[in-house]
Formats: sequence, structure tokens, C-alpha cells
Amino acid sequence: MKAKFSKELIEQITVNQLDEIIAKKEFTIIDVRTPQGIENQGEIPTAINIPLEELKLEIEQRNPNSLFHSDGPYLFCCTGGVMSYMAAIHAQEHGVKNVFNLEGGHSAWAKLKTAQTA
Repeated sequence: MKAKFSKELIEQITVNQLDEIIAKKEFTIIDVRTPQGIENQGEIPTAINIPLEELKLEIEQRNPNSLFHSDGPYLFCCTGGVMSYMAAIHAQEHGVKNVFNLEGGHSAWAKLKTAQTA
């Protein structure tokens, strides 16, 4: 499924696909929540935490040590999928390739994990 916003298309990754993505380590997973948000809500294994405002600067400045010098793929995530979608669009508009968004965010993934253990 593709979501449309502005002129950009960001492919959505479902929470059902996330465990396989984590296991294969083929994506760089970037969590744009604040550290406090991650502490309160829980983390996504292997995700790198770069809060949204810091992420925007990282993408715009693209220093030589930037995470965004590879061709990805990059999976952006947040609490519900909205902030990460904005981050993915920002990345794509600044030339970052292979950008994806976690549909429903951490809350949808946590709900799935809870249902699987019930």
C-alpha cells in the first residue's frame, strides 16, 4: 500500500512485516520519537533513535559521517506513524532514497505483540 502526501509517495511497511525486517537487519530503522517517548512506550529492537527535529537537521546537513550517505533502505517509525511519515517525506525531498514508513507506528506493533502473546 502506498500513501500519498504532497507530491511524494512513501511506501508503508505493516507491523506484520516488522519482525522479519528486524531479524534480517536489511533496513536501517530510525525511531523519531523523543527518548522520553521511547522510555514510556517501549523501543523497537535495532532502531536508532533520532528525534524528529534532530533528524531534519541531520538530513539537511548531510555531514560526511551521516547515516544517510548509504542508499538505505530506511524505515522510519514513531508512536502512531504520522511523525515518521513526515520524517520520511523530509528525507525523500532531500534526496534520501529507499525511504519507508511503519504504518501505525510503535503503538500498532505493540498491540500486535500483545495479541500474539495472549
